[in-house]
Amino acid sequence: KVWEHQSHGLQLMLRALQKDLEAAVTADCQQWALSLSETLQRAVKVTQQLGQALQSEPADEVLANASRYLRLFSYIMAAWMWLRQANVAARQLVQTTPDNQGYYRGKLQAARYFFHWELPTVAQDLVLLQNRDTTCLEMRPDWF
Repeated sequence: KVWEHQSHGLQLMLRALQKDLEAAVTADCQQWALSLSETLQRAVKVTQQLGQALQSEPADEVLANASRYLRLFSYIMAAWMWLRQANVAARQLVQTTPDNQGYYRGKLQAARYFFHWELPTVAQDLVLLQNRDTTCLEMRPDWF
């Protein structure tokens, strides 16, 4: 469905996400926005390549790593939600009382964890998708 209607749904998501990328005001949030933006750009490029390949190549080969594609976008969506929370937490941290700062610092630390530990793991997904790796597709039941 991502390719239907000239990828209109994907374009809508990108526009919505762009607002939160631009809303990053602290150095940490800006770095996380950059990381998400770079991952997203690579994901869009892979999406376009896969869509083009589907027009001329066997679908089972092009979609052999569909689970990795879903994982990639689930991590992108999670990163987006963490960036949104981090943007709000960063703004609130300077306005709140010292008693409430722990909550916002916790949000920022959780976002830091996701961007430093989790989002980078999709780099391998991007490589597998870009190369259209067929390792799993080529496995045969009688080889077990």
